[in-house]
Amino acid sequence: MEKEKITKQPASKSVAAKKTSVKKTTAKQETAKETSKKSTRKQIFTKDMTLGEVLMKKPEAQAILFGFGMHCFGCPVTQFETLEEAAMMHDVDLKLLLKKLNEN
Repeated sequence: MEKEKITKQPASKSVAAKKTSVKKTTAKQETAKETSKKSTRKQIFTKDMTLGEVLMKKPEAQAILFGFGMHCFGCPVTQFETLEEAAMMHDVDLKLLLKKLNEN
């Protein structure tokens, strides 16, 4: 009977060790899932981004900008002008513009 107890103790420790290992793996997997979720989230546009940056990151934003009356996409200024500056120049509500850019 003593041999059975000795044999059972290491086995139960082994099972406990496996359970702990599984928990650690699960935690790592959860972290990986969270990281992948973050990387697939939509791009957040800010007032300090240039029009060129916006168009590089999201080419379809051209339609949104066009809808706000910003038609000069070939203009070299797009590489230097921020969304905030462009909104001021075109008398556009900056908050609404940022909302629309970040929705899609």
